[in-house]
Amino acid sequence: MKPLKRHPYLVQLSREHHHALVLCLRILREPHISHQAEIEAQVPELLAHFLSEERQFAPYWPQIDAVLKNRFETDHALLRKMIAEPEYSNADWNTEFAQTLRAHARFEERELFPAIEPFLN
Repeated sequence: MKPLKRHPYLVQLSREHHHALVLCLRILREPHISHQAEIEAQVPELLAHFLSEERQFAPYWPQIDAVLKNRFETDHALLRKMIAEPEYSNADWNTEFAQTLRAHARFEERELFPAIEPFLN
């Protein structure tokens, strides 16, 4: 795997985003079929990822635009709700879940991480 151009503190999170984005792509290619097994296999990692980010980023929120923090928290809450109330046989739910997760990972990579990097040692 090619080295990521990220602060070492964020590299593992970026790798985890890659795995989530691959899942999103599979779901979006065939939203009409159930992806229950694939999603459920990644749920523990997704929830652990959210918790890890929340803990890691907590010290930096005072230095970062509140809009970024609000988006981060709103996305995590929505994704947790979707995970808690899945509708695997519903193509609309599959599409919304994949699009939400993909948009969140891209937001973190493109907006949140660059905002946090200047404050990392």
